[in-house]
Formats: sequence, structure tokens, C-alpha cells
Amino acid sequence: CEVDPDLALTAAEGSKWPDSPPPLECRPRTVEEPFTGHYDIKEQDVVLNKGTAVPSALGRTDVEGCCYWGRGALHTKGVCSLGKLNYYLGRKAEEGGRSAPYPDMDFCTNPEAICSDGRTMEMRWVVALFEWVDRVQSYDGGEGGDGWNYAAEVTKFATEADLLAGVEFETPSHFIDEVGGILEQGCPFPPCDRVRPQRLRLHKERKKQFVKALEGIGLPVKSDAFRETEAHLVKWKQEIEDDILRSRSPVDGKMYQSYRYHFPDFLVALRKMSEVGHGSSRFYIGQKADGTRNENSGMFNIALFLTYAVEMSVLDDACDEHNTQVVNGRYPVSNSCGQYGRSYQDMVCDGGSGGGSGGMECPLDPAQSFSAVTRALDDRAPQTFKCAPRSQFPVTGYWDAARIEEDHRTAFASEIGRTNVENCCWWGRGVFRNVTQGRCFYGQLNYHIGSRAASEGRPSLYPHIDFCSFPEAICASEHTHELRWASGMFYWMDQVQSYKTFRFDFIERIDTHSIEIARGADLDEDLVLAVGCILKTGTPECRSNRDEVIELFYKVWAVIGSFNHPTQSPTISSRPSASPTEYPTDRPVDEPTTSPTATSSPTLSPNVFETPSRNYVNTILTSLAERKAQIEEKMLPSDDRSLYTFKGFLQALKEIAEGAIEGKYFYVGSGARTNRVNRKRGLVNIAAFLAHTKTVAVWDNICDEQNADGIDGKFPLSNACGQYGDSYQNYRCSVEETFMECPPDPSLQMSAVVPVGSASVVVGGAVTTPPPFFCGPREFFSFVGYYDSDSRTIQNNAPYANRAGRTDVQSCCWWGRGSARVQGVCMYGKLNYYIGKRAAEEGRQSLFPSIDFCQNPQAVCSGESSFDLMWVTGLFMWIETVQLDPSYSELLRGFVDGEIEQESFIDSISEMLGGREKRLRRLNFGDAIDALGINV
Repeated sequence: CEVDPDLALTAAEGSKWPDSPPPLECRPRTVEEPFTGHYDIKEQDVVLNKGTAVPSALGRTDVEGCCYWGRGALHTKGVCSLGKLNYYLGRKAEEGGRSAPYPDMDFCTNPEAICSDGRTMEMRWVVALFEWVDRVQSYDGGEGGDGWNYAAEVTKFATEADLLAGVEFETPSHFIDEVGGILEQGCPFPPCDRVRPQRLRLHKERKKQFVKALEGIGLPVKSDAFRETEAHLVKWKQEIEDDILRSRSPVDGKMYQSYRYHFPDFLVALRKMSEVGHGSSRFYIGQKADGTRNENSGMFNIALFLTYAVEMSVLDDACDEHNTQVVNGRYPVSNSCGQYGRSYQDMVCDGGSGGGSGGMECPLDPAQSFSAVTRALDDRAPQTFKCAPRSQFPVTGYWDAARIEEDHRTAFASEIGRTNVENCCWWGRGVFRNVTQGRCFYGQLNYHIGSRAASEGRPSLYPHIDFCSFPEAICASEHTHELRWASGMFYWMDQVQSYKTFRFDFIERIDTHSIEIARGADLDEDLVLAVGCILKTGTPECRSNRDEVIELFYKVWAVIGSFNHPTQSPTISSRPSASPTEYPTDRPVDEPTTSPTATSSPTLSPNVFETPSRNYVNTILTSLAERKAQIEEKMLPSDDRSLYTFKGFLQALKEIAEGAIEGKYFYVGSGARTNRVNRKRGLVNIAAFLAHTKTVAVWDNICDEQNADGIDGKFPLSNACGQYGDSYQNYRCSVEETFMECPPDPSLQMSAVVPVGSASVVVGGAVTTPPPFFCGPREFFSFVGYYDSDSRTIQNNAPYANRAGRTDVQSCCWWGRGSARVQGVCMYGKLNYYIGKRAAEEGRQSLFPSIDFCQNPQAVCSGESSFDLMWVTGLFMWIETVQLDPSYSELLRGFVDGEIEQESFIDSISEMLGGREKRLRRLNFGDAIDALGINV
């Protein structure tokens, strides 16, 4: 805007505060009034002392041409900003032939229209939004400037930080202060004017309003109480993970970092339950109704919670309750209906089915059908709990440990007399899985923090989760990581924190004792035990494993607490035994010891084979090329549409043998190229690999594993989860390598590709072709049926279980793929860690940096890199499963030296690979020996 000295305007309104100056105004100088006066607070009037000018901070003693003060929601001010308004939104845009929302408005000659025009209620916001776009959103310090780019900074702030992390209300040091600097002074780091430097004004007030805006919009904001709690816990994050969230392997007794219970998930749940909770109930972190906080008491409550969470679930690394009650020497399958004399479906809320708080319990639904996620690790332990209608399981039997399968040929009753699993979906789950059972608990969850709360108009932490129709969401949903913790916190709030009788008031007791501890008093061990009894029995008095519980509490408090222990903090030297009530000691979670992926620890086991030189690899490749015709005839399919070609194999072998995977080499021999013994060992290793690939995939020209495990001519669609009694999602890594595994993701959905080659199986002499595998969440596939070989149709009108008891395909995307049939969360996780997206993100060498094998394992068979991946994944699997087996080096040496027979050699490899298809692998190994021209 050009400054017009003749403009005379008065602001539409002044401050509403008492004793405030009158509205701003501008007018030209006159002979009668060459200067302006000042506002006298005492007189509450403008004083004009003729002959005495009162200058502003900038030295002005008049208001001529001073009509460009701030207006609108952001007080848009100055000849530049108001001129831009006119150019883009007002009359100047109209005169220039551009569209404008206010073509009749000249913001240069009448800027006061922003506050006084008939459209002012709208215009005040429009002007502010324009100012924001022009000055804030487009701010880019760029090279040579301050380097601050709004688009980059707002993205970083919103995605990488808590929205109030590190806020210091007393000092301008936050993202919102930087934005305020741009608006107020023109740069993000005031003072911007080095000649007349000014501090950022109102920074404390601006942050307070920022908090209110975040809360109003619904973005996450941490309270002071939680931020202080979080800061304390984060300070000890490493110790919490290394010393508290530890699980014990029943195989060798070694401790390892929990697979299911992680510190970040605990913090997410703690924040939700302490900040939001439900109704007026919050997880106690020391916050008081009057706004004060007892930090010691809050931390003491957290320590108690963690102590019993570790005792009940973390130590066993389990989410679901396990089948642990023996009846007449056997484990009834119907124990899912209730163990140790309790019937979970009959555990209703106080008031029965009509009065009091009754009505919160979940309704019974006989059609419910699903399985638990975790079971005990022992390979002979019972399968996971399940529930299903009688139409699917008219009667249920028992777990046959000898045959390692469920026997349903005759009914076998549980202690409470159940011989079916209808309406039996209410077993315990989460950190307190031994007590969070029954229809009342899940109904309360749904009523307060689930879909029922949302549908009835109450705030809900998980509005899309119906804990009644799918209680397994705690262990198998997109929110499972936090729900394992949050469900326990919910129970703790209801059962423990609310406990208040004449003799025992929980909050009062821990408030008082935390102060005593801070003053140097010893731990009241009886209080710790009483809390456990309240948690498990509802009363502060019960039998308990005093020594082990107290040891565990000391271990937790040594990390997050701050008092002197009577003795040095002990470590957990033995596993806690039975709970104070009759609840038994649970078995650890399932980690099948028979899984072909769990044979050894690749990061710990040395690669017993020497690294070959590039020249040596080329020598081997040359010798293979000379045998191309024989290899193609005996080991590769002849179909023109073959997925597996000799050229593809040779290319992949060259890459992996030369070390394209960091620290991993496919063994082709080593040493001097004239060393015939090592060369023969390398060729035998190649022959064994080719024999395996021909056995499982290559000869049939298929990439995806096929549905081959039929039961009386019926092929369960849930075989995608695992065949012949296996569960691929439980193909876990060794304890030291669990960090590589693909995390559970129930939302994954994908299908195998229709095979190019033979996908047929023979049933009763007839050839049939089951459909390709697929996986997907229960919300889309609540259950799956089977493929009927007689009618050659899919029967999907009722659930049909595979040998492991699965009747759904949620989290079942880990079937075999590629030349060597890579299977399971461990192997796909290792692929991602060594050659996939995770390797690239963590700065390691990666062959396929854009492929996330955990989110898209199907990339092996149906991605742009599939023809490479089919061979590369197979070679990688061979390194992990066979070459790194401690016995393989000696086995290979013995065979080449003539000490071990050919059949014994290849059968030993078959055992490493799961033990199946030995006869076919023997025949194929013989073909491979002939094809490669190996003299044995």
C-alpha cells in the first residue's frame, strides 16, 4: 500500500480491559494539532499538552499515515501485508483481472473494513489465514539464511516428537515459539532486529493457548504429571528393558528381552490410562484432584504394577492364558471354558443379569469361534485355547502329548464338566492373564473403553474394538502391543486402586509409605504382598510366594525407585511359582523347538566355512556352466514358462557366494582353486541345495507353498497358518535373535499367486487342486472352511479347523515361498533385517532396500523382483538353516571324505529342514550329484 497521509480512521473497537487506552486512530497533522499527546491512566483520558510532544518508542509524535495497525485474528499489519491482501483478495486483484473474494474492497484505503465491514465476522478469519499462508507456511530460511523451513519443521515436529515434549513455559524454546517469532518479528529465532533487539513477547501465554488448541482439536497433549513420570521412566529405559522386561526360555533357562512386552508399548498404555482412562478413573501416577502430585507414590504404584505384570505374564512372554490344569492325567481341550473350578462364562458382574452393575457383562454368542495366540513353549504342551460352536466341535477331547495333537474321538470333560468349547471365549489375556477372565471383565472393558462406550456416546479409547465379540483383540489386533498393558491397567484401576475398606485404603497406604521410603524407611514387604492378594483374590490376605515376589519388587524398584534397600538388590534367581490362590504356574509362550528356523543362532554361531575369493566363485560358476544341460535336464523344469531358470540360479548364486549379504556367504568351496577337496565340498553343498529346491518348489514350477495337508479329503483353508500341525507364526527365532522377527500384524491381507506349474495333490488316486493360500484379518474372514476334493469346491459356510486348531487366517501370511520355501516370522524377519527395507533403514547393505518382507512377504512371488527373490531367499534360508547348523561342517566333511553314506548325509539335512519328504529328497540329491558330475 502507498501511504496516504490524508487517511483518517478510528479502530472499530479498543481493549475491553478496564483503564485501557482508547481505540487506535490515524489522521493527518494540522497546524492546530502538529502532534499527539498521551493517555493518562489516572485521568483515564487523552492528555494533549500543547507544546510538549510525547514520542512513541519509535520516536513518532503524530499519527499521520499511521492507519496500518493490526487487524483480524492475527493482527495483520503494515503496508506490505495489507498491500498483499489488496493484491490477492481485494480491489487490486479485480483491477488486474484476477479472481478475488472481495473485489469491492480496497484494503489500502480502508483497512479498517476488516473489523467494521458487514462481512467482518468472516473477513477477520480470512485475513488471518492469508497471513498464515503468506508468512508462516511459506517461510524458508534456505541456504545462507537461518536454515529454518516451516514445511520441514512442522512435519518433523508433528511426526517425530510429542507435541509438548521438552516444553519450558518460562523460556521461548519450542516449535510454537519459533512460529511466534516469524509472526511477531519476521524470523524464527528472535531478536530478529539486531539494531533494536526485542525479546519474544507473550511466549508463555502462546504456549498455554497452544495446549488448549491441541486439546480442543483432539491432538495428543501430555499433562505435566505424565511428562514428569515419562521423563523419569525414559531415563531408565535401558535398565527397564534389560532388567525388568525379561523373559525366561524354558529350553535352557536363559533370560532374554521379552518378545511381547516392550517399554514403548507400556508407555503408550500408561499415558492413555493415566491421562484419559474412563469416566473419572485414571491409572494413578501420583496425580491428585487438587492438581498437586505425589511423585513418589505414583512411582511406587507403577513399581507394584510392573512387579505383578512380570510375575504373571512377562516372565513367560505370554499374552493368552494357557491350558495348565491336568484332569485325570490329561489336559482337557475344554479347559478354555474355565480352569480350577471356575466357569468363565458364568463370571458375570455384580447384580447378576439384571440389577446393580449387571448388564455390563458380555452376552453369550454360541457362534463365536477363534483361537488364542500364545501357548506354552514345550513342544508337547497343549495347543492354544479355542472356542467354537458345537456344530464345529460337537464334543472335545484332550491334548495327546504322545501324538502331539488334540484327540477329539471321544469326549473328555474338564473339572467343571465341560466337553465342548461353545461360549468358551473368555479365558484370561494380557499382563494379568491369570485373573482377567470372564464375561464381566470383557464386558466392563467394552462398556468403558471399547465399542459399547462409543456407540452409547461415551468417550472411548478403542471405539472400534468390540471386546465382547472379539476378546482376543487384546492379543491379536492392531492395538495388541498396548492392549496387553492397557487391559491390565484397567483391571488394576478397578481391582487394586479402588480398594478401600476400613482396614485397608490402597491409595492412602501407598501415599503414606512412599513418603516414609523417601525419608529412609525400609520397604513394607507386607504391603507389597497385600497388593498382590488384592489383585488375585480381592482381599489383602492370602497365601503368597513371599520371597520371590519381594525379590522381584526389589528388582523393579532398584531401577525406577529411589530408596536404600535393606540388602543389595537381588536378581531373580528362580521362577515365581504358583499364584497365592490356586492358580497354577503358567507355562511359557510357544516357541516351537521343532521349528526348522530355530536350529541355531546365526549371529552367534561362527560361519565354519571360509570366505571364498571372487576368482574362486568364478571358477565354480564356470564349472556349473559347463554342466548346464545336465542341470537343466535333471534339476529344473522344462516348461517354457518356468519360474526357475539356470541363468537366474547362476546369477543369484554368484551374488550370495561373493558376499552380497553382509556377513553371509553361500558356501561353494574355498582356498586355492586347485584344492579338489574344498571344491568338492562346495559342489556337494550346491547339490544338496538344488535337491531341496527341487523337492519343495522348483520341479513343480511353483513359488507359493501349496495346500497339501488334507483331512479325509478336506483341505482346511486355514492351512495357510501352518500345515501338518505346525504354526508358521510361531516359527520363532532363537532367544538372542527375537529382535529380527517380523512383528505380529493382524491387518495384513494378501493372497498367493495362482501357480504356473503343478499345484495338484493326489487324494484316493484322484488328482485335485486346492486354491492358493490367503490371509486376512478376522473382521473380513471371521472364520474359514475347507476345499472339498470330492466336489472340487470351497465349503466356507462353517469353520473348519486345521491340525493345529486354526479356523481363521489372521496373521497367517507366513507360508512358504521361493525356491527353498522360506516360512515363518523369523525367516521373513531375517530377510528384512539382512536384505530388505530394515537393513537399508538401519544403514546396512541391502539387496532389496525398498522391500519390507514383514509387510509384504508376497513380494517373493509376485513383485517386480520376484524372479531374483525366488532364488536369493532360498540361498539365504540355506545359509541360516543348514550352513549355520553346528553339525553341518563336519557332516559335509564326512560325506566328501567317504566316512558318511549318501543317504545318511541327505537325511541329516532333511532333519535340519523339518524332517519331511526324506525319500523324495534322497532321489533328488542323487540326481543333483549326477547333474553336477560329482564323483562319490
